[in-house]
Amino acid sequence: MAKVLAVVALIGVLLGAPLLAAIAIAGAAVPAVAVSTRGACGTAPASGQWRPPFVQAYTVSSRGIGWSYHPVFKRWNFHAGQDLSTLPGPGPIVAANTGRVIRAGWDTTGYGNLVDLQHSGGIQTRYAHLATIDPHIVPGATVHAGQRLGVEGSTGASTGNHLHFEVSIRGTRVDPISFMKEHHAPLDGRAVEAPRGEPDTDMIARPAAPPGEGGAGPLPRPGQPRRNSLHNSALPIPADIHALYVAAGNKYGIPWALLAGVGMEETAHGRITGASSAGAQGIMQFMPATWARWGTDGDGDSKADITNPADSIYSAANYLVHSGATDGATGIRRALFAYNHADWYVNDALYYATEYTPGTRAPAPSPPDCGSPPSSAHQEPAQK
Repeated sequence: MAKVLAVVALIGVLLGAPLLAAIAIAGAAVPAVAVSTRGACGTAPASGQWRPPFVQAYTVSSRGIGWSYHPVFKRWNFHAGQDLSTLPGPGPIVAANTGRVIRAGWDTTGYGNLVDLQHSGGIQTRYAHLATIDPHIVPGATVHAGQRLGVEGSTGASTGNHLHFEVSIRGTRVDPISFMKEHHAPLDGRAVEAPRGEPDTDMIARPAAPPGEGGAGPLPRPGQPRRNSLHNSALPIPADIHALYVAAGNKYGIPWALLAGVGMEETAHGRITGASSAGAQGIMQFMPATWARWGTDGDGDSKADITNPADSIYSAANYLVHSGATDGATGIRRALFAYNHADWYVNDALYYATEYTPGTRAPAPSPPDCGSPPSSAHQEPAQK
């Protein structure tokens, strides 16, 4: 092995850093060996212009920048960044500094879902293997330090949830560990507070909705416990379903994202079909007895069909409003609890709602226990 490493090092000298950077490919391994988790259960304030790309505790993998054996491609290659993993499970990924989005989407070379940001001074950062990219993160958009980009995942050539984080200066990749330390944002595993000026109350301020984007008003901040949202990321909303959420939100005066949160929690916007084991039906999962009272004609065909997406979404809005969803944060929580009598359900729906709300950042779950990740076992929602 020593001879192999020596040869690799010699090749590196002969080829030079720029060419090595040109053949760099995304890392894939799950962080198996933590280099540093010191203070992982503590919290550090954000300082200066730079900050770690997480808001919760994380581990720093032994797989950093340099040559290493790729567990997916089964060959030695140049690993162009640093692998990091959130604790106790996959969490939000945030911008390490203010910048402009120059790329956001799927990469075919192994990075999976990635976001590239351009910062001042010729500096770029890359965030790869994301489970999802937030809808408002698009090329040309400006983001601030700490703004949410997406959710940690395992897309592309990856064997488990982690973030592949890269830093380059004028096209040359540099060691993220050294760079972040030099810029007063050490990657030491500690959770980092929200950027100054962001809300620290029980409310997430919702900006004025664009025309046709549903009701106004703030959403309550999701809390604990959570269940499904710890393991299932918010999925893209089909265009026809999104239009129904918006239209129903407009009619009943509630944020369309609240309906989207319920739709994601119940059936992933219709991806889960058929009746539940408890007998709930339709995209928003109504029990027949509840439907008999609250079922609404959403598409104007003069009948309320429990399996019709338009009718189901409009009926959900109707039910939420009658349960208090227009009575502020407390009313929204009360309405969600009435929809499915479980605290974890309320927090799951609110978490997903913040995922779909433009300009907001869903909080990471607080990590007082840095032990084993929570179980991913599915539990049938309570009867409505």
